[in-house]
Amino acid sequence: MQENKLYTLLTYAGAVPFVLCALLPFAGIDEWQNVGSFEYIARLYGLAIVSFVAGSHWGTYLYNREASPANLFLTSNAVVLAAWFAFLFTIPVLTQFVLLLAFLYLLFVDYNLHKAGLITPYYFRMRFTVTLIVGVSIAVMIFHLA
Repeated sequence: MQENKLYTLLTYAGAVPFVLCALLPFAGIDEWQNVGSFEYIARLYGLAIVSFVAGSHWGTYLYNREASPANLFLTSNAVVLAAWFAFLFTIPVLTQFVLLLAFLYLLFVDYNLHKAGLITPYYFRMRFTVTLIVGVSIAVMIFHLA
């Protein structure tokens, strides 16, 4: 991937809902009108973003399967299914924890893609920074739920 201001802006903007969902309950705002609690919104949004990032790994795998450090078709499906099953069958705090693990795992995959030369150092640094922001936000939500 080449350095691109649009994908950089969109990637960082994608972290904003996590930050808001983590901080607004501390300001006494627990839900968004008819949508639901910010914790619930964060879980749904987290599922969407985990699915999106895992899907981007599919594209990387299709582009250069031979250089890929793993079968990203299988690993991306496994991480998305784990997140969805956690959402459907566990308590909210456990779902948040699974989402945190999913984001960390996806970053680990990106690290391996970076080492294999399939993503640029710029893209990996950006993913690391955004994952840090999202991870801290999810950790705050877990702390608030506990």
